[in-house]
This record gives sequence, structure tokens and C-alpha cells, in this order.
Amino acid sequence: MTLSDITLPVSYEWGVAHALVFGPALAQRLAEVQGQHGDPRHVPAARSLTDGRWMLTADILTECLPGGLVYGGFSQLDAERFNEIEVVPIAQVVALLPVAPMPE
Repeated sequence: MTLSDITLPVSYEWGVAHALVFGPALAQRLAEVQGQHGDPRHVPAARSLTDGRWMLTADILTECLPGGLVYGGFSQLDAERFNEIEVVPIAQVVALLPVAPMPE
């Protein structure tokens, strides 16, 4: 399933159970758009995955509608590229998160 298959709004519970997974070019574009149009107090930070892709938890979709915390940036994204954003259960990407080294 891709983001273009999702109908907004989604519930918070659904959002925290899913992840949005995308390539580095879209991660860069998201950062650029949020920097130009987003609220600096609410900047989504994509996390890198060990396979070179990036992810956000899908609960961000609860804030992408008018009045939402990230609507300013989200509204500037090219919806035609939403088919490049995979929507998967969070359990599928947890194993791909880099492990931080333990402090000595």
C-alpha cells in the first residue's frame, strides 16, 4: 500500500501502528518544504533506516489536514509522488532502525 491509497483523516491509533517509508530524495524534499512552509516549532524529522530508506510514523497524517501542526508543509508536497511512499506496519521497519551504541 502507498500513501496515495490512504484516505485522510486516519486515527491516531492507526497512525502509530504504521510507518511511512520513502527514499532519500523524498526525505530531502520533505525537509526542504517543511523548512520553507512549515511551523518551525513542529518539524517532522524522518529517521534513516539501515537499508538507505527513511521513515516517519504514520501518526503524522493526523496533523496533515487544515489546522494540523504540519499542514503548512504537507500542503506544499506534490501529491502525485505519494505513490512513492510505502505504508507498512511499524513492526516491519523497527528492525531497520539503526541501533545506537551503548555508552561506556
